[in-house]
Amino acid sequence: MTVIKKVIGSCFFEYISEFDSEEKALSGLDGTFKEVKVSNLKKERTLITKENDEQKHQDSAKAKTEGRNKI
Repeated sequence: MTVIKKVIGSCFFEYISEFDSEEKALSGLDGTFKEVKVSNLKKERTLITKENDEQKHQDSAKAKTEGRNKI
């Protein structure tokens, strides 16, 4: 069994790059990464689910078998 935890939320971010000219900045070519700023980070909910590994393998095999029959 696998337990999966997902944290769902939202934020604002700024991706900052530096360029030699305005033309390069407009085209996005030859930029240098500077930093990322994250603000207003909100954790809205956490979702924990269980997945039965055996069931996933059985479903996968079943889908492959059904797919072969349709061809």
